[in-house]
Amino acid sequence: MDSKLAMRRRTWVALLLGFSLLLTGCAGLTLQDQIAGLMKEGEQLYSEKKYDEALDKFGQVILKDPQYWQAYLWAARTFIAKGNWTDAIANGKKAFELSPKGQDVIPVFAEALFGGGSDALKNGRFAESIGHFVEFLKLEPGNARAWLNVGKAYLEQQQFREGLGALVQGQAAGSSAERSELVGELLHGGLQAFSSGKYRESIDLLQEFLKYDAKNLQAYIGLAKAYWESGDRGDALEAFRKALQIDPRQEEALRYLFRR
Repeated sequence: MDSKLAMRRRTWVALLLGFSLLLTGCAGLTLQDQIAGLMKEGEQLYSEKKYDEALDKFGQVILKDPQYWQAYLWAARTFIAKGNWTDAIANGKKAFELSPKGQDVIPVFAEALFGGGSDALKNGRFAESIGHFVEFLKLEPGNARAWLNVGKAYLEQQQFREGLGALVQGQAAGSSAERSELVGELLHGGLQAFSSGKYRESIDLLQEFLKYDAKNLQAYIGLAKAYWESGDRGDALEAFRKALQIDPRQEEALRYLFRR
């Protein structure tokens, strides 16, 4: 009996010792080790497109260390993949605030801002779109597509002077295809400003457009009418005459000329 009792005691001692060593090992994991493990799991889940599970891992990291910018960066990436632009921008901005020169911080934050701005523009939230693209252009001032989009948003907001400024900025940076779109928006904006009763803004937009397309009949008619409505009859008649040089039978121009 004594030998059996002794054996049992030795077994229990061995089990307790093993359990104690296990606890010691767990307790020995540093915060850095825990964060590294969670980040590795989150990145793997992201690569497997298990986005909600990945966000849970990155969220745990942020709870353990709110200054760990890489967790915000990967959360922003994940929200971009989900098309959740609001949270993508919020996390990208936090990563940028914590580590503006961190690897991939600016490209990811910029991608979130561009995506959010484009989504807002598409869905008619023009003020929101402007805000996102203005922030984006601080990061990438040479991006012609962003200048085009913010110009469109300004025009839809009837902020015609700001729209003109954005479209002109985009001309300096754009490819030939982008410049063509930018020029088209100048015409669209000029006609839109006229319809809104903003005749001086209409004149400025149409004059800028005619620098790139000096034979456009629609632009000359719009410019002439904007001059006329603003009380500048001399310049209006001159614009109508230029329209008639392009099309001598243009009825609207002829009607205005005979109204003198």
